[in-house]
Formats: sequence, C-alpha cells, structure tokens
Amino acid sequence: MAVQARVHAHRVARTRASASRGGDSKVARNSKETWERLDAWLARRGVPKQPLKPEDVGGRLGCVATRELLPGEKVLRVPQEFAITAVDVAEHPEASAAKNQGDLVGLALWLVAEQARGEHSEYAPYVETFAGESLSPLLWTQEEREDLLKGSPTKDVVDAQLQELEKAFEQLKEEHFDQDPVKYPSTHYNLGSFKRAFVGVLSRAIYLPSADCFALVPLADMIRKPADGTGGLIDFSIEDDAVVMTTPRSILDGEEILAGGGIERSSGEMLIATGHVDPDTYDTDYLDWDTELVQADKLYSFKKQILEDKGLSTKQSFPIYADRIPRQLLSFLRLSRVQDPSDFFKISFEEDQKVSEANEYEVLMLMMSECQERMGRYGADLDNDFRIKSDPESSPKDVVAADLRINEKRVLRGTMDGLRRRLAPIRKIPTKKGMQDPNQDIIDMFNELEKLPEKPKEFFAALLGRDKGKGKSGRSPPPR
Repeated sequence: MAVQARVHAHRVARTRASASRGGDSKVARNSKETWERLDAWLARRGVPKQPLKPEDVGGRLGCVATRELLPGEKVLRVPQEFAITAVDVAEHPEASAAKNQGDLVGLALWLVAEQARGEHSEYAPYVETFAGESLSPLLWTQEEREDLLKGSPTKDVVDAQLQELEKAFEQLKEEHFDQDPVKYPSTHYNLGSFKRAFVGVLSRAIYLPSADCFALVPLADMIRKPADGTGGLIDFSIEDDAVVMTTPRSILDGEEILAGGGIERSSGEMLIATGHVDPDTYDTDYLDWDTELVQADKLYSFKKQILEDKGLSTKQSFPIYADRIPRQLLSFLRLSRVQDPSDFFKISFEEDQKVSEANEYEVLMLMMSECQERMGRYGADLDNDFRIKSDPESSPKDVVAADLRINEKRVLRGTMDGLRRRLAPIRKIPTKKGMQDPNQDIIDMFNELEKLPEKPKEFFAALLGRDKGKGKSGRSPPPR
C-alpha cells in the first residue's frame, strides 16, 4: 500500500464544493455535449491532451485513437491527483461513511455523494459520464433474475453479490444515513441509487497493480476492457507520477483502444460488471468447475497432503473452456477417485497422465454426467436462445441473457465433446467377440443416471398431453 499513498502524496489541494444538493444530470452517456464538457473540464485542470477521445462504440462506452499510435507509445497519461481512490473516500464529507467498506463500496458512495451535488459538484462533468442505464443483472428484479438466468451459474453469483451489497447499504443506513437525514437525504441516499452507483463503479473502476487499489480515473476508466484480455495494461507509474497506459501494438486513427491487460473474464463476469456479453470469446470464455475431496475417504489425509504440496486445497475451483479441459482439473479428479495407495505415484499435475483405464473412465463419465446435468438446468436448448436473439419483440434484457446462455452452453458442449474424444479409445476395445466395452456395467449405470432428469419431463409431457383440449391454437413465445 506504500505506492497507493504515493498516488496521493503530491495531490494538489482541492477546494471541496459546498454540500448544496442539485439535480442529477440527465445528459445521455453518448452525448457529444457530455464529452466536450469533460474535455474542457480536464483541460482547465491541466490534464495534457491525450491521443484518444471517448466515443460510443457499437452502443458501448469506449475510446478511439485521434491519430495513428505506434507499439510502445503511451496512449494515456492522467496525473495522479485525478485518480479517485480510497484515500479520497476517507477524506470526503459524505463518502467517508464507507471508508471501511472496501474500495468498490467506498467509490460507489463517493459517486452517490457527487451525483447528489449535481452541478455544484467539483467533478460534475466527469460524474455526468456515468449517466445512463445498465443491463447488469445486479439491477434486475428477482423475477427477472429467476427467469432470465435460469440454470446459469451467474445467477448464484449475482444473488450473492446483491446480498452483500444490500448488507453494506443497510449498515451505512443504520450507522450514518438515518442518524443525519439532512446530510444524507433519502432522495439520493437510497438503495436504488446506491446499487446504480455500484454498478457504474464496477463497470469503470480500474485496478492499479502498482498501487494495489481500485480507482476511478477520468478517460482511463472509459477505455473498454474486453473479455479476452486484449489491449494494454493501465497502471500507476511512479516515474510519470500518473496513471498511464502503453499500447502493445499499432493502432490506426479512429480505431478503438482496448485495455484488457491480459486479464480474461467470463461472460458471466462481463454481464455483471458491464451489462454486456462479448460474443466472440470462444477461446477465452470459461465456466468455473468446483470440486473437492470427500472427507470420508479413507485416503483423505494422504490426498490432502499431495494437493497441498502442489499449492492446492481440498476444495478447488478450475476454469473449463470450450476447447480444452485444464490438466490440473483432470489430475485433481483422478486423485480424488484413487483407492489404491500405490496409484499415488502415477498422479501428475505437470503432465496429462492417466492413472489407469478404470480411473480415467470413472473420472470422464462423472464429468460427462455433471455437464449433462448443468445443461439440463437451463430448460431450453441453444436454438431457443438464437430465436430469442432474432425475435424483434425480445427486450434488451432478453437478448443479453440469451447471449450469456449461448456462451455458457458452448463451453459445456465443447467440454462434452472433449470428454467424448477422451472416452472413445477407452469405451471400445477390440476382443475376440468384436468391439466390446470392458466397462459395460459402469456404462449401464451412467446411462440410467443420465435418463433420470428426463423422467419428470416425460411424465408432465404425458399429463399435459391428456389435458390439452382439441381445437386450441396460438403460438407461445419461446421460453426464456
């Protein structure tokens, strides 16, 4: 945190605006007037002219180059005094109430406070750029989340984040807002405003590795961070005493500048943070696969020691991709199914090495069963999601939720295809009787398990079929 302190060591003295409240700005996020006001505001405060400008890029906030840029060139340099961090939160008359709530919650309350000041805010032209609606599911109703995120693991993440967010707000309300309603008028300091501000901060805040903190930085936080991690890294430079970004490649005049910094994010993370889902992330999109050792396992303590020696815990989460299964996930599962201590020597976390045919078969079939179960939770297939996307009557939330499901299902289907390829040489082994499966008893067991999720559907389909009257017509919209 020493560098974080330096970010503010030479901060220019700021005259805090009065606490007078004004109306929130209603200027649209992509308004040319908004960008002109921001540019003039930065120029008045001595921020050097940057070779980029904010712009609406495909319906999303982004920045484009104003001239041709060369590899290794600094495309951004914002003096450190304009980086808003936890230090500013702690010094703020209203936002300091959240100084112990974490960077993002603190920045969210800072944004609420500055929005409450309206045109009287010292940061009004910058705060104005946060105007606009987000499609983040953190702002959806519970009914919308249950409907549009059905079957998606993103729903559990959203529900958990909302629970924590509401808990933080209630604590602030009880300890500060209710204690001084004049300082914290409910017209601005309410749960709805707080959630919208948090989503705005979540979509824009930049993590500065050198300072080990999150920050809101004019211009810098408007550069899009794509899901696949492409683009330069934004960080604090001690040498420049500024937040800077260097481009790793040539950028043409008018081309969008990206700041992924090599950090990949899943479609679920992108939707929560930005309200958008990147469609072309086949190679980098992923789902989390949670697994753990069974404590009742007689070899539990030995397996635990092996995992700890590899820097892993007994309860672990791994990413799975459409085109590959992580080696460490397979090694973890192989270890978890070992029953003969002599097989421990065959476990490798460095190489994709089988323990035995039986162990490999069991691991792959368990993974296949899990994938099929997860696919079944969505309740509708990919064709239905594509119909929703092409339906002009679909709402923006319907479409972005369909985009999410499509990407998640592609990961699961890709994983299942990879499992089938691995299973193929194990399932069919030539014998004197022909192509016979040596694991037929296990196959029969898993085939029966795979049928179970369909049984309730078959029952209800038959029941509904008997209840449907003749002559009824009408086309129902595709299930969400």
